[in-house]
Amino acid sequence: MSIIKVKLFKHIIFCLIIFSNTCFGKEFDELFTIYEPLQSGYSIEKSINNSFNTMIYRLSGDPKPSNIWKIINAGNSRKDFIQSYSIKSLNNKSYLQVYFDKNLLVQKFNELSIPALGTSRPVILFLINVDTGSSKPYFLKDSESKSELDLLIKNLLKKLSSNRGIFLELPEPDLNELDLLTSYSKLINSNKLLNSKYASNKTVEIKLTKIGINNWLVDGDINFKYENNDFNNFFIKNLEKHILIEVDKLFSKNLIDTSQETLAQISISNISNYEDYKISKEVIGNLVATKDIDISSFKINNISYQVNIYGNFDSFVNEISDSNFIKVNKVKYSENTIYMDFMR
Repeated sequence: MSIIKVKLFKHIIFCLIIFSNTCFGKEFDELFTIYEPLQSGYSIEKSINNSFNTMIYRLSGDPKPSNIWKIINAGNSRKDFIQSYSIKSLNNKSYLQVYFDKNLLVQKFNELSIPALGTSRPVILFLINVDTGSSKPYFLKDSESKSELDLLIKNLLKKLSSNRGIFLELPEPDLNELDLLTSYSKLINSNKLLNSKYASNKTVEIKLTKIGINNWLVDGDINFKYENNDFNNFFIKNLEKHILIEVDKLFSKNLIDTSQETLAQISISNISNYEDYKISKEVIGNLVATKDIDISSFKINNISYQVNIYGNFDSFVNEISDSNFIKVNKVKYSENTIYMDFMR
């Protein structure tokens, strides 16, 4: 290895460690907005029903229809929970964009004792190495597709991410990193190197190797040999099964007990004007765990809220910690109090 490459390698390792994001979970911005594909022969009514079903799956974290029927059997119409809807074009495809009423949905979950998931959602990182035997092996990147299989994998991740409200991500290593990962794979653990850069709750590692004309070997978190001419569809079905199992496991650890209610105190500093106040109140009010919010005090540069929340204080702290607009500085668990800074 040349001196220049050794220095470059050390620099990249240093950067990956220093700039690695240590926070797990991210705020799912459009949790209560569903984009339902408009299919030929489908009525708007059917599309609305489908969007409601997806909303309940996303909010409850449970893909089974039992929660949907609980809500309907309690005398509710799907349309009761919709604020508005419109037709929207995305990538030359038509979608029904449906906005759901967060307060009505969570209130109904509370009445029926259905646990819910907050806006803070887990991240699963996929490290997929592909070796077709006919070209240089490569890591599947978010910005690049080299085959039909790459596109199928990305479409699956996008679909499941939207339907379940979770972050299913591929890495985006730059050219220097890819060169080192490929050239010196015997000296470093490629997956650990990539994983150090992209914080996640779970990492799925898969290696796809073509070992014959129609033969493939799949290693890692999914293991099997395949000898037929329909590998792409077979792999996608197995990948989807694996992803859904992992999603269910992660969601089961992050449920909010909506049948329980708690009082919390929030103090937010760095509030300079009325716009800051509006945004901070909106951020807190949009959290799944927030039932209602009132101002308890207002001082120069600081505002305090009393918040009636669903679930316990710990689950509320977890949800609010991943907000994009406010940063947690200190938590007093004995007093159910959170001290935060407003982020511009």
